[in-house]
Amino acid sequence: MLSAKELYYKNANQSVRDLGTLADLSLKLKFFSTSLSLSKEGLSVVQQISPRDVRVISFLRRMAKAAKGDLAAALNYTNESRQIALSRHDSAEKAQITAEIYLSLADVKRQMKNCNEALIDYEQSLELYRRLPEFTVSLYQIHKGKLFCFQQLDQRADFSNELDTVLKLSEGYRATIREDESRQAFFANEQEVFDAATANALLDGDTQRALNFVEKSRARSLLDFVESDKPMAEAEKTFAAVARPLSIPEIQARLPEQVQLVEYAVLPEKLAIWVVSKTRFELIEKPITADELEEKIDDYQTALVGRRSSIDLRQAGRGLYELLIPPGLAVDKQICLVPDKSLHQLAFASLVGPNGKYLLEDHALFYAPSASVLVIATENARRKDRDTNESLLSIGNPAFDREENPNLADLGSAEAEAKSITGDYQKSIELLGSEATKDTFLRSFTGVDVIHFAGHFLANRHSPGNSKLLFAGGELRAAELAEYKLAKAKLVVLSACETGFERYDKSEGAIGIARTFLALGAPVVVASQWKVDSEPTKDLMIAFHRNRTTNRLSSAESLRQAQLKLLRNGQTQAPYYWAAFSLYGGYTNY
Repeated sequence: MLSAKELYYKNANQSVRDLGTLADLSLKLKFFSTSLSLSKEGLSVVQQISPRDVRVISFLRRMAKAAKGDLAAALNYTNESRQIALSRHDSAEKAQITAEIYLSLADVKRQMKNCNEALIDYEQSLELYRRLPEFTVSLYQIHKGKLFCFQQLDQRADFSNELDTVLKLSEGYRATIREDESRQAFFANEQEVFDAATANALLDGDTQRALNFVEKSRARSLLDFVESDKPMAEAEKTFAAVARPLSIPEIQARLPEQVQLVEYAVLPEKLAIWVVSKTRFELIEKPITADELEEKIDDYQTALVGRRSSIDLRQAGRGLYELLIPPGLAVDKQICLVPDKSLHQLAFASLVGPNGKYLLEDHALFYAPSASVLVIATENARRKDRDTNESLLSIGNPAFDREENPNLADLGSAEAEAKSITGDYQKSIELLGSEATKDTFLRSFTGVDVIHFAGHFLANRHSPGNSKLLFAGGELRAAELAEYKLAKAKLVVLSACETGFERYDKSEGAIGIARTFLALGAPVVVASQWKVDSEPTKDLMIAFHRNRTTNRLSSAESLRQAQLKLLRNGQTQAPYYWAAFSLYGGYTNY
C-alpha cells in the first residue's frame, strides 16, 4: 500500500485510508511501534486536510492504543481526542465517539491505578451510552472496568453489586454467540472477570461460592455440546438456552462414589485447589503466581518430552507433586483432575510423591474440562454401558498422501496395533492401509461402541478446526466432524501424536481433537499430549484393550495398568514413553 504512491487514484484521502488500515493491522499483530508510527503519519496527513476532521480523533485513539506501556502518552492522546470530540456539533455520532473516548480514558486511568478518576469517566461513558441502547458490548466493558476499580479500591460491597451486573451481561452475550471458536475467543478474554470473582469469594472465606464461579467459567461451550442431542454444527445454528453449570451441591450429589475430584484455579497471585467427593469438600491455597507456575510447568514438560536426566526430572516432579497434589487422597478412588490454564499441558501421572513413586503408581487418573462435564459425561457413559457385547472400529496406518506429507513415516507398528486389538472384540471392523479411507470411516464410526484410530494426526495450533486425521485418499479435518453425533460410541481411542492437547484456552481448557470427540457425544476419549513413538505406543494400546476386554477393568484402570507395564520395562521406563496418553471425559466402569 505504501509503495503505491504514484498510482492514479492515490491522493491524501486514500493515503489516510491506507495508513489507518495498516495501523490497525499492525496493532492486531502487536507491532506497537509500527502502529504508532503509522498512526502519527496518518494524523499528520489528516491535519493537513482539516484539523477538525473526525479522522483526527481516530488516529489519536489509535496512537493511545499503540502506546503500549507508556500510559502517560496514552492518556495525553486520549485527552486530546476528547477535546476535539467535545468541540463538535451535537449528534448521535458525537455521543458515540465521546462515550468511546470516556471509556478509553477510564481504562487508561484504571491501569495507572487512578481508580477514583476512572470511575468518574466510566460513569460519563455510561451516561452517554444510555442514549445509544444498540451499543451493548460497550456497556459490558464499562461495567467490567468499574468492577476492577472496585477490586483495586477494596470496595467489597460495590464489587459484589457490580459483579452481578457484569455476569448477567456476560451470560446474555454467551447466548447470542453461535460459533464455538467465537465463544472461545470472547470468553477467554473475559476469564479475568471470573478470576476476580473467585479471588473475592476466597477473601470472603466462601470457598463453595468461589468454586461455583470457577465452574461458571469452565468449558461452557463444550458443556452445551455434551448436553445437546444434536451434532455440533446443528447446535451452533440454534439459539437454544445456554447449558447451566451444575452447582456444587449438585456436583457432589451426582459424583460417582468411586471418584474424587481435584479442581484447580490458577489465579494471578495464588493457586486454589479443591478436593471434592461425596463426603469431602476441602480447599487448599498455595502462594504462587500464575507466571511462576507456568514457568515451572514449561520447564518440567520440556525436560520430560526432551528425555532429560531422570534424576533432574524426578526432582522437578517431586516439587510439582508437593505443590499440586493435595494430601489425604483416597487410594481406593480414581482421581479426576480438572486443570486450569498452564496446568492443562502438565503430565500429572509423572509427578513423584514423597514415597518416591509416580502419582500413576498410586492412583488411576483421568481428566475433565469441568466438574459439570465430568458429571454429564459420566451419566452418558452409564446409559451406554448396557450393551456389554461391544463392537469395534479399528483403523491402522491409513495410506495417506505421501506427496503432501513427505516427512511422515509409514506406521507399521500402528497397523500391527490395529490388527491385534480386533482379536479382543467379538464384533469388529478392521480398516488398514489403503482400505482405511475417510469415507469408509465416516460411514462406520457412528455405529460402533469403540473407535480406535492408530495413524497420523496433524495438529494446527492456530486453527484447531483445521487439525486433521490422515486417511487413505483424503484427510479428515476436525471441523468436518461437527456434522455428526456419536449416539452409540462408548469409547474413542486416538492412538496418534498430540490428539489430546494442541493448546489451552483460558475458558474452554485443553483444545484438541479429543475435545471434538467429547463434543460429539463420546463419554470417554483416550488421547496423547505430545509426539509419541510408534512401537511403545503399540504395546501400550494392545495392553490397554486387553485389560478392558479380558481382565474387565475400567478404562482408566486399564490405561494405568498398561502404563505401569511400560514403566517396569527398562527400555520404556522414562515418563516420556508412558505418560503421554491420558483419559478425558467421565467416569466409567467399562
